[in-house]
Amino acid sequence: QLLNALAGPAAIAIKNAQYVARVERGYQDTLLVLANAIELRDHYTVGHTWRVTNFAAEMARTLGWNEEQLRTCQMGGVLHDIGKIAISDAILRKPEGLTDEEYAQMKVHPERGARLMQDVESLASLIPYALYHHERFDGTGYPFGLAGENIPIEGRLLAVADTFDAMTSNRPYRKGLGPEIALMELEKGKGTQFDPGCVDALVKAYREGRIDRILQEYYKKEEKSIACPFCSTYLPTPAGAKVGDAFTCSV
Repeated sequence: QLLNALAGPAAIAIKNAQYVARVERGYQDTLLVLANAIELRDHYTVGHTWRVTNFAAEMARTLGWNEEQLRTCQMGGVLHDIGKIAISDAILRKPEGLTDEEYAQMKVHPERGARLMQDVESLASLIPYALYHHERFDGTGYPFGLAGENIPIEGRLLAVADTFDAMTSNRPYRKGLGPEIALMELEKGKGTQFDPGCVDALVKAYREGRIDRILQEYYKKEEKSIACPFCSTYLPTPAGAKVGDAFTCSV
């Protein structure tokens, strides 16, 4: 009788937990759809959202963030560029560098992203990732020119992850840097462009192999990559590569 008495409420609790998990999964999938919509428009940065989100999550783990903070970080990373929906295709898809006027239009996307999320209570904690990821530690960033710890930690964290991905990704007008060179550039920007603690967190995650695992997972799914026949490391195929070209595996 005791077991029967416990079984009823337990079954209801388990079913409720399953429903909550399903709703949560649907919520996360909806955010992913929004992020994919951005990348469909901005095809030069395909994969950028996924990589930045995962870089930021590894940095947050290094900084000792708890599970709730990590979950918010992952969702905030997914939506950090949502404001690009308000930017014209002519700017997003321009194959060369932007003019000053075009760059000024691009600079509104953090505020547009925040405005898109401001009326949704469940997205309130994600707004700092969109709004502050282009602020600089020395106060010369945008949209508000905040400096140092006046910039919310979410923005300081994502600024480093976002810049690392931008530097290591190929663009039509320039070739991406190697990860080691990109890390050196981040080190140079400590205290000026970047929060020193956030840079240190990325460097530590990279040295421990956690960043390379993210890149490998991305390259594995990417059509423009090839696996080394000796060690199975995935190598991104350089732009303009032809059949018969040879690649050197760093491993």
